[in-house]
Amino acid sequence: MHIVTILTSAALLTLGVSAGAIHKRSGEGVHLANCYQNSALGQIGYSQMLYYADDAQASQNVKPSSSNQCYVTQPGQGGFQTWEGSTVACTFPSGTTFTSNLPRGVQWYSTGSYAGIYYCLDA
Repeated sequence: MHIVTILTSAALLTLGVSAGAIHKRSGEGVHLANCYQNSALGQIGYSQMLYYADDAQASQNVKPSSSNQCYVTQPGQGGFQTWEGSTVACTFPSGTTFTSNLPRGVQWYSTGSYAGIYYCLDA
């Protein structure tokens, strides 16, 4: 897997639901990623949500286990997802659904800025 685009840290969303409010749980992160894989037909694009219990692994380019990967578009079946300006939901193999709703232009936000509404529904 080669990550072509990971939205800025402003779009780095974290999991956690408590009494209807969303809270960051220390060290966790969900990345919205546009990726590609090499094949005999060339590079095939796809989009994923990637969950990291230890978000530091993402900056080390560590691929999470398959149970922590959710395909928004499958390789060869849809290309890249446009994350900004749309609501995107994906259900992980655990049954947890993560929904992002990022405004247009989020890639220009400064690191650590509020980037939009997101929801995590634990199975």
